[in-house]
Amino acid sequence: MGGAGLKNLTGNGARAALAVFNLWLLIRYNRMARYFYRLHRRLPNLSAPVYYTEKVHWRKIFDDDPRFAVLLDKLKSKAFVSRRVPWLTFPPVLWQGADAARIPFDELSAPYIVKCNHGSGMNAIVADPKRVDRAGVVAQMSKHLDRRHGRNLGERSYWRIEPTVFVESLIGADEGYMPTDYKFCVAGGRVVYVLAITGRATILRRGFYDRDWQRLAIAESVDDTSLDIPRPPSFSRMVEAVEALGADFDLLRIDLYEERGEPIFGEFTVYPRSGLFRFDPPSFDLAVSERWDLAQSAYMRDPPSHFARCYKAVLTAAGYFKP
Repeated sequence: MGGAGLKNLTGNGARAALAVFNLWLLIRYNRMARYFYRLHRRLPNLSAPVYYTEKVHWRKIFDDDPRFAVLLDKLKSKAFVSRRVPWLTFPPVLWQGADAARIPFDELSAPYIVKCNHGSGMNAIVADPKRVDRAGVVAQMSKHLDRRHGRNLGERSYWRIEPTVFVESLIGADEGYMPTDYKFCVAGGRVVYVLAITGRATILRRGFYDRDWQRLAIAESVDDTSLDIPRPPSFSRMVEAVEALGADFDLLRIDLYEERGEPIFGEFTVYPRSGLFRFDPPSFDLAVSERWDLAQSAYMRDPPSHFARCYKAVLTAAGYFKP
């Protein structure tokens, strides 16, 4: 794929080169391919991805956009949000540090959540500070600090984040501190769909909606997607916020909450579920993909190497990119 002659390929020759390259990628990233196959019962197209879920895997392999590490860092992302959408708020950070043993439990009187900044699912909710298991929280967070999130799934942008533990105010008191989660898929600065999630502490339920909050008849993997809830009061402001945040990216997932009728920023995701999920009907996987233009990725806009320039030329010759 790196030879200068590849730049001169046209049509069928370029498509043949991509097919051969895909075989090499399937061997090189065989763990990724195996995980994908177990879920979809087919091998992914990693060289010229067609489906949304394939494009997530393509991003893991090729698009090492340095901005991703900033977005995925649960602390640095807040500064990014403040610069881009100053009116969008987020739960205040009460403390941060490199050593979980130094968490100032005696100074924390209101409900809070302890998190690590460098991964997913690394948190401990403390709804009642008077009854916190201090040793348990410290042990849990210390374990997370020693872990490099994303290695098994090839999510390399996480690896650049310096692990830090922090304490954040807890929101969602009227929902048992488990507020409804609104996950916006934003492609090229435009909302593609919204996934709402409730019942994280009880029965997890999901519902898909479009940009106008019209419910979509979509299921994801084996999850319960029967959720049908009213449009949140701040939905129009949510859309405004996420489209501003995602304006300079080919695709992002942006998670928001709502508190007292106002949108609250949660986090960014650049590898949605690591691409390891499936839609029912499968046509929705293709429909979302059609909104995600890899030509607008950092890797394709400014190819970082001779190989990348040749690869882009072959994709172009094969007719992969839209005119």
